[in-house]
Amino acid sequence: MKLNSSDKLKLAVLLIVAWFFLFTAAVFFIVGAFNSNQAMLPVQPIASPAPKYYRQLDGLPVSQEKMAVKPIAVILENHFEARPVSGLESASLVYEMVVEGDITRFLAIFDPEVKAKKIGPVRSVRPFLVELAEDWGAVLFHAGGSDDAMYKLTYSDIDNVNEISADGIYFWRDTSRSRPHNLYTSIDLIKRAIQAKEFDPIADFSPWLFKDDESQESRQQTASSTEIIVDFLGNPLYQVAYQYNPKANDYTRYLNGQVHKTDQGIILKTRNIIVQHVKSKILDDYGRRQINLGGHGLAEVYQDGKEIFGRWQRVDKRTRFYDLAGKEIEFNRGVIWVELVFD
Repeated sequence: MKLNSSDKLKLAVLLIVAWFFLFTAAVFFIVGAFNSNQAMLPVQPIASPAPKYYRQLDGLPVSQEKMAVKPIAVILENHFEARPVSGLESASLVYEMVVEGDITRFLAIFDPEVKAKKIGPVRSVRPFLVELAEDWGAVLFHAGGSDDAMYKLTYSDIDNVNEISADGIYFWRDTSRSRPHNLYTSIDLIKRAIQAKEFDPIADFSPWLFKDDESQESRQQTASSTEIIVDFLGNPLYQVAYQYNPKANDYTRYLNGQVHKTDQGIILKTRNIIVQHVKSKILDDYGRRQINLGGHGLAEVYQDGKEIFGRWQRVDKRTRFYDLAGKEIEFNRGVIWVELVFD
């Protein structure tokens, strides 16, 4: 049969419509199959951020099992004939105060995971040093002490290791230095003593509050205290200063007008400085002191280039620091130096 032009046009239209429907059906089939396959694929969960753990002693990030390890407290000498000191760069927290006469001494608080091969010179304990160690539930390492201090240790809750006893095996004398400025210990010996005496290794103190550093922009806008002077009874041999480093957001320590370095040539720096005002009185002709660490008093805290005026308060053998509004102060994560000065 011969198609005329009108029939040919109708047939062409029908073919176009037929091809359109076939193409549309094919597209829907492919899309449906793709979506079906996609639905069968396992849903990938959104990864949650890993939990963060911080050391109770100084707020630095650590693994979970190292958060609450019992601190180590070591009494270190600062007599000018005993310098340079060893191991102080590894301490998380350092107290400094006049012990007798006008001579200062350190109580250094360490986390037992640090790598310190030589710590010293180690010296004797005083009652207020026992109280400071109690603040942290620390194991105290010392070389004898005053009668009052040794008596205080007999009823204190803290464990202690005394070189002037059977514990001498956990210390050694450096024969290149003169007595009494030559007694040392190390983290390895400290760990050995703790294990041998079966001391509880778990920390038992309520930690201070910590925060991240302020941003550099914020520090630049608010920095006001770039140099801090700590004058211990006017003796230049023990005068302390700190210089703020804006980029690193820390403070370089100076002693007797010189950058304070350890025996390894390491410059001592800190991220926080506390000046704690306390009451004191001289007990005897030798110049031994009583320092009142109970109750409360004034304090200044230096961090992020700023000075925070506030107060300290000690309750149940734990000292805390507050600003003038009564809010507990948060410290920058890292090293803290506490300077005990007399009102």
